[in-house]
Amino acid sequence: MTATPHIPTIKSSEDAEALCAMLESRLDTLEAVIREETDHLATARLSDAFALYDRKASEARSYERSFLAFRHNVVALARYKPTGLERIKMRHGSLQASLEANLKTLQTLTSVSENILRGVAREVSSTRSLSTYGKTGQVDTIKGGTTTPPLMVSVRY
Repeated sequence: MTATPHIPTIKSSEDAEALCAMLESRLDTLEAVIREETDHLATARLSDAFALYDRKASEARSYERSFLAFRHNVVALARYKPTGLERIKMRHGSLQASLEANLKTLQTLTSVSENILRGVAREVSSTRSLSTYGKTGQVDTIKGGTTTPPLMVSVRY
């Protein structure tokens, strides 16, 4: 059984402003982590992007808790009308754009990796025909069977 998090209750306009500031701060932090991950993914630094997983998950949970407090106090927020409400709406739009860019980058990486794997699989499974010189000095073509020839690796750089 998990403990229910403490949700602050707004009792004044100062409380409303503080809640908006807290949510805005969590939005900023989460968006920064998502943008950093997107930058790493776009430049193919996958290990750096994967290293952000725990931090991103932690920031997302923190944002979720703040958002739940925000939703819990929606009536009080409507009554006190804090100035942070409009900023939060804009920040949500910005977060959505960052998430869309992140998703697009992930989709591109998925597509590229799938194409690479398909190409490797096609090359490995294809039958080969070798051209060699026979006893007569003519080019003989030897058809490969279902087995693939060994891969050659060059040690020169």
